[in-house]
Amino acid sequence: MNKGKYLGIDYGDRRVGIAVSDFNKEIAFPRDFLEFKSINSLIQQIRDICEEEQICKIVLGLPIQMDGTFGDRAIETQKFFDELKQNLPEIGVDFFDERLSTEYAKKALGMQGIKSKDQKGKRDALSAQIILQNYLNSL
Repeated sequence: MNKGKYLGIDYGDRRVGIAVSDFNKEIAFPRDFLEFKSINSLIQQIRDICEEEQICKIVLGLPIQMDGTFGDRAIETQKFFDELKQNLPEIGVDFFDERLSTEYAKKALGMQGIKSKDQKGKRDALSAQIILQNYLNSL
């Protein structure tokens, strides 16, 4: 198994949720969310996190629709996947089905009493954690 941690990403139009595993690749922790205006600035922020956290693999949530088809969001995510692979060739990148991760995150935050309008960044980071934890569990 690779030395280093795994980075989970919930990719969105303006915000990207980030989660990081432990070195044993057993537990995912929500880290933060990133806001960006260009793909280049986002890639640089991710590169910085990868260096800081000693990341050896990126797990990118793929928003497959409930019927198993790829919609516009999945196509945009695939383009981002290609950008990651091109700009961070030293780090492996995998897709992982993220169906319902945002819904689970909304529900969990709601159960904590966090109002919908206050959930945005927290929801993105928690979604990334759910994606990464599900990936880790599948290994």
